[in-house]
Amino acid sequence: MDRQLLRDKILGCFNGKNVGGTLGAPLEGKNGFFDIEYFIQPNIVNNPPPNDDLDLQISSLNAARRFGRNVNSEILAEYYNIFVNPSWAEYGVGKSNLRRGIPTPICGYHANSYKDSCGSFIRSEIWACLCPGHPELATRYAYFDSSIDHADEGTYGEVFWAAMQSAAFVESNVNKLIDIGLSYIPQASATYKGIKLVISCYESGKSYEEARDIIFKEIAGAFSYQHTRLKDIKLTEYAPAPAGFDAPQNIAIAILGLLYGEGDFGKSMLLAVNCGEDADCTAGSLAATLGIILGNSSLPEKWIKPINDVIVTASLNTLDYGMTMNTPFFLPKSTQELADEIIRCIPKMLTVEAYDITENGLEVFPKDDFYCKDTEEVYYKGAFGNRGREYFNTTELLSMPHYSVYKELSLFKIQAIYENDFFFENGKETSVKLKIYDNGEAKIQHWLTIRAYTCAGVEIKEKACTLPLGNCNGDVTEKTFHILPTQVEGDKFDVIFDISMEGHASMNLLKLSFFAK
Repeated sequence: MDRQLLRDKILGCFNGKNVGGTLGAPLEGKNGFFDIEYFIQPNIVNNPPPNDDLDLQISSLNAARRFGRNVNSEILAEYYNIFVNPSWAEYGVGKSNLRRGIPTPICGYHANSYKDSCGSFIRSEIWACLCPGHPELATRYAYFDSSIDHADEGTYGEVFWAAMQSAAFVESNVNKLIDIGLSYIPQASATYKGIKLVISCYESGKSYEEARDIIFKEIAGAFSYQHTRLKDIKLTEYAPAPAGFDAPQNIAIAILGLLYGEGDFGKSMLLAVNCGEDADCTAGSLAATLGIILGNSSLPEKWIKPINDVIVTASLNTLDYGMTMNTPFFLPKSTQELADEIIRCIPKMLTVEAYDITENGLEVFPKDDFYCKDTEEVYYKGAFGNRGREYFNTTELLSMPHYSVYKELSLFKIQAIYENDFFFENGKETSVKLKIYDNGEAKIQHWLTIRAYTCAGVEIKEKACTLPLGNCNGDVTEKTFHILPTQVEGDKFDVIFDISMEGHASMNLLKLSFFAK
């Protein structure tokens, strides 16, 4: 895949995102079925409305510009807190938790009624475009991004779209792309079930209207109910979900448009938009996906020309940083600028085997198989042939308990699990389990020494221990630390774990925080 084709698809992605978001914006939060046929806002020529669906991804791109493959949830969270203006719903909860000292990924889950909402899956495109043809990487970054302000269905949504859209740089069959996306999320999730329901309706020959009715009856959602007075609700026969439980239904609506639109860019968007609900998100995600598949050069001029590549932003705080001369924040004014900057960043995000600089410029080499698979099951569990892996894969990240944090270090990976939660009461013991995984770098068994440090008023029963860590698939060492707050002054204390390996120079520290109940 050479630079010219790559750029055409990235440009198609974000022009599609811009067009879909613009088309759906007037129906966002509307309850009922509609029949619009084109943009209904006045004065959109060269003037699309700003859209958080696109804005927030520019913050993520800036993190990728600086940190490349080292981008993780902590880095993205810092950019989120600095550059993201909105504080409503999930955005506000995520930022509030972070500012209290609650780390990722717990900050996206704890006390977050909007963890299952749509504000995460709308941010998938940047990861797909930075990792074209490599959904195994795009979905990891999508998880990092989502965990700032979402969990569960909200996160499954972003992972699903990132997998689909990354694979779409090479694969054009929509049904196969949906299968690829589904392979990365739990089958028991409402998002998975909603997508499969739409597929079933389409394959069994049900009409668009019949499928739409089935979706609203079987996949509960609450988006429009939050924006519509009770007396104005039209779809009263459809039971609402709890406030904030929006992603499964809206993703199903987007897939409805994608399947029943049968490759027609405009028709697909309109089928989704006319369902109302989170209409700018549903149309934006499916139009971005079609934009990658078709490429910008094949998108209909009817839809693309009015927007004319213009990007208008409102959700990013760049004023503070515009006051200094040396701030490198990149704020594109057009999708052309955005596409070129993404291409410059792709080598920072991919492994060296996944790209090359040739006579055609940047050339990306996609994976042979886009499906999510456990590559460590080639040999028996624990067999020497299955070597460690430097990072947690998407499946591992999605399966972690909510009250846990993780860290990927130079020679091993750590998962720290709060065995209850992160609250404490003086005189009541709590515990943390550390699970440490070999990552295959050292090629030998390790001996780890773990020392735990905390403040006055807190006792740790296991102040130090030494543990072996093997170097084959499945090798993990575990240690539970029992912590007793006796007389903590204040509403918070920290525990620092220093994990050292005899003969190795790397410093490995993990900080866990506990909050007064």
